[in-house]
Amino acid sequence: MQNVISNMAIKAEEIRQAKKFLENKKISISLVKPKQFVLASKKLNASFDDALNKLKEMVNGKTTTSDQKPNKKA
Repeated sequence: MQNVISNMAIKAEEIRQAKKFLENKKISISLVKPKQFVLASKKLNASFDDALNKLKEMVNGKTTTSDQKPNKKA
């Protein structure tokens, strides 16, 4: 599977776009490498925005209604 990811063609323009996207989202490129982010978005078959959301869910977990406190009436 590693070979499949590394064999994907990544254009320099895609890396520049990923770098700009990450900088606009205030995400340090020392934490998330633009090239790796492009690979992840291609692997997920998602736009940068969707890939970022999916990766955040994978790292932070997904909030469900069972995790939230019910509203109390005063």
